[in-house]
Amino acid sequence: MIAISIALVSQGVQPYDGELYMRPDSANEKVDSASSNRLWDNIFGRIFAPLTTLWIYALSTGEGYTAKCLRWSYLAKTLAPNSYNCFLFHQMVGQWYFAATRNGTMWNWWRFRKDFYWFSPAPCPVEWYEYFYVVLLVVGFSSLMNNVLPIVTDGLSKIKGIFIAVEVSDDENTGKLLAELIEGMTGIEPLMEYTLEQCGLASIGVPILVNLLNKNFSTKQRRLNITASDLVGAKTIGDMVEVVDAVKALADDQGV
Repeated sequence: MIAISIALVSQGVQPYDGELYMRPDSANEKVDSASSNRLWDNIFGRIFAPLTTLWIYALSTGEGYTAKCLRWSYLAKTLAPNSYNCFLFHQMVGQWYFAATRNGTMWNWWRFRKDFYWFSPAPCPVEWYEYFYVVLLVVGFSSLMNNVLPIVTDGLSKIKGIFIAVEVSDDENTGKLLAELIEGMTGIEPLMEYTLEQCGLASIGVPILVNLLNKNFSTKQRRLNITASDLVGAKTIGDMVEVVDAVKALADDQGV
């Protein structure tokens, strides 16, 4: 599966009207809004779903060399927490690097027609060995943001507290406040039996929700430290309420 995937990705688009296997001509059509291109790539990716599912299941058992490598402490505890910020900032950092190493010349990909409306039309045009420089810069910047963001957020919260007095109730309704947070994020007013998908919360939205939970349920006497892993077992909003209540109770017992 991996070998076939690499072969397909390496083919890219059809070059100079050359013959291209395992990909229909309509998938490389440029005369429309690239709907056929997106449709083909979407369907073709789903073809690998059964094989991908088996591979992920095999990883979840914790056996094998791949699982052993992924358990490496530096990878799991140091690099992995930066993954979301890498997703957010890689394009921006790539452009900064290009400008810094090309005498201020900006690589503006928005001048070119996009094959996919939500992707850049081409990778950052640097030499192959510069790939490693860009990756290091992206990871470093992502790690910096992970460390700076809590400090900035805490500082802004303190400034806000100077001008706006916030009354904290000990008997606050966890379910009601959680529903308000989710509605503010997604625009959907959730019920307790709603799943995360029904609320519009995908894996990308969970880290943001975790930050909001810690911020809104923490008080001067009780600081919560909810993590994304705490919410893994939560299938519905009601399950998430139970998780938050459990963390609150633990924090109260420990006097944290």
